[in-house]
Amino acid sequence: MGQLGTARLFREVFGAGPEPVISWAPGRVNLIGEHTDYNEGYVLPFAVDRYTEVALRPRRDGKVLAYAAAFDRLFSCELPLREPERKGEWSDYLVGVLLELSKRGELPHGFEATIIGNVPLGAGLSSSASLEVALAVGLSRLYGLELEGLELVELCQRAESGFVGMPCGIMDQYASYFGEPGKALFLDTRTLRHRPVPLELPGVSFLIVDSGVRRALAGSGYAERRRECEEAALWLARRFPGRGIRSLRDVERGMLDEVRDEMPEILWKRAAHVVEENDRVLKAVEALDGGDVQGVGKLLTASHGLLRDLFQVSTPELDFLVEWGLEHGAFGARLVGGGFGGVTLHLVPREGKEAYVQDLKRAYRARFGLTASVLEVRPAPGAAHLSA
Repeated sequence: MGQLGTARLFREVFGAGPEPVISWAPGRVNLIGEHTDYNEGYVLPFAVDRYTEVALRPRRDGKVLAYAAAFDRLFSCELPLREPERKGEWSDYLVGVLLELSKRGELPHGFEATIIGNVPLGAGLSSSASLEVALAVGLSRLYGLELEGLELVELCQRAESGFVGMPCGIMDQYASYFGEPGKALFLDTRTLRHRPVPLELPGVSFLIVDSGVRRALAGSGYAERRRECEEAALWLARRFPGRGIRSLRDVERGMLDEVRDEMPEILWKRAAHVVEENDRVLKAVEALDGGDVQGVGKLLTASHGLLRDLFQVSTPELDFLVEWGLEHGAFGARLVGGGFGGVTLHLVPREGKEAYVQDLKRAYRARFGLTASVLEVRPAPGAAHLSA
C-alpha cells in the first residue's frame, strides 16, 4: 500500500469502497549535464528519495475527480476530453497525460484520485515529471493498459511538451521511471539508452539547497534557451555543411574556436556551454567509476560557472549559495534544473554537515532576507506500483 498516506487521504476525500490502485514516482536531481538533454547530449541524473504518490479508483461514469493535497484543490472533468483548455496549474499535467492516453484508445470510464507528495514544488527537482510518471503508471494499471518502460516515459514527455506547453527534454521523466538505488543514470538522450553508475561516495552527502526563488519554466527563459540552441545548431550546420550537424551534440570544441569571431555571440555562448557540458558528463562518469570525489566536485563547480557565464540561467541567490559552499568545505556545488531560481546541489563531507547547513542558512538570510531550506537526498529507486 501507499507510503505517504495517499490511501488514508483517499478515504477521507471519497469515502469507503474498493481499495484504490496506488503508484508513485520520484523526483530527480541531475548530477551534471544541464540543458544538454534537448540537444541530444549526455546527462547524469539520479532519482531522489522524494516522491509523488497517487491513489486511483474507477467510477462507473465518465467523470474524473482528482484532489491534490499540496493545493487543497479538487479538479473535475469529463471523459472523453473535448478541447480542454490549459489552466496554468497542476491539473494541466493530469489532463496532458489523459490526452496522451486517449490517443491509444478511448478511456472507458472516469476515476477518482488523490495526489500527495514530498517533492518540493517548483524547486528544480522535477515535481512535474514525478506527477506525470506516477499518474501514467497508476492509470496504466487502472485501465489495464500495456504501457511501461520507454513508451511510458515518452508519453509523459509528450504530455508536458504538448498540452502543458513546456518544451522539455526527456531526462526528467526518464530518471523518475528508471532510477536505481545507489546509482546515477548515464543517459545518452540521442539513443535513449543508459547505464547505471555507482553514486555511493564514502563520507559524502548530497545536499539540495532551495533558494526559495521560484520560476515557472514554461514562462521563463528556458524556452528561449532551447530556441537559441536550435538556432546555434542550424548556424553551425550551415557553416560546416560536411560535418552532419543535426544538433549541438554533433559539434566539437574546435569548430567553435574556428568561428568565435563570426558566429553571433549569444549563439556561440549557448553552443559552447552545451559542448563543454557534454564533455564534463563523460569526465564525471570516469570520476565516479574511480571513486574520485574531488574530481566530481570540480566538475560540478565548473558546470555552474558556465551555466552562469555562458548559458546565463543563474541568479544572484544561486551564485551566493554555490560560492558560500565552496568557501566552507563543499567538494563542489552548482545550480541544478533549468535555472532562473530553484535549487543548488552541494557535495559536502558527511562529518560536519549539520554545522554546514546551519551556517549556510544564517549567511543566506543575512544576505538576502530569505530562508533557504535544505534536504539531504539519496539515490533512490524509480516509479512503482504500490498496490494491486
